[in-house]
Amino acid sequence: MTLSRALQEAYASGDEDGIEITTLEIDHPSLDVAIRLAANVDSLLGDPGDTIGLPIAGGGPKVPHLLCAFTLVRPGADQDGPTDGKIQIDNVSDLLHDLLKGVIGYDAPITVGFRQYRVMPGQLDAVSAPDEDIAGLQMTTVEVDANRSEGTIAWPDGRTQNVPTGPNAFFSRSDYPGLFS
Repeated sequence: MTLSRALQEAYASGDEDGIEITTLEIDHPSLDVAIRLAANVDSLLGDPGDTIGLPIAGGGPKVPHLLCAFTLVRPGADQDGPTDGKIQIDNVSDLLHDLLKGVIGYDAPITVGFRQYRVMPGQLDAVSAPDEDIAGLQMTTVEVDANRSEGTIAWPDGRTQNVPTGPNAFFSRSDYPGLFS
C-alpha cells in the first residue's frame, strides 16, 4: 500500500488549506451500481445527502458519491498477524439495508474499497484521479440499525486462495511439480 507522490508531498508540506476527501465504495453482484460515499469534511463539500462527482480512475469520468458521515479504520497487521478494519456509516442505513436484502441467496462477498483525494479549496473540478486507491477488501460482518451501520472489513483469507487446482490456482501441480512431491 503506497501513497501517491502528490499525497506524500501534501502531507510533508504541512499544507492546512487543502482538504482530504475519503471515499468508500461498497459493491456486490446484486447491485446495479456500487454504493459510493464521500466523507463530508466539515461541510465544505455540501450538505449531507448531496452528491459530488469524483473520478475513480485516472482520467476517467467523474461518478457521483453521496456525501455522508462515516469513519474508517483500515485493516492492518500486528505481531499476531492481520487485523480487521472497521467502517461505521451514519444515517444511510436504508442503503445498506437494501444491499443486505439483495445479498441473500448469493455466494459472493460484499467488496469494499476506499480512495483518498487531496483537494485545494474551490478546486474540486480539478481533481483528475485519486491520490490513494485501496480495493479488494471484503465485508465480513455487518450490523444495521436506524441510525448507524457498522461493518468489519478484511483482506480475503489467503488460505483459500492458493489452491492446487481450480480457477483460483496460483501454483498448479503441472507447472510447479516440486511443490507437491
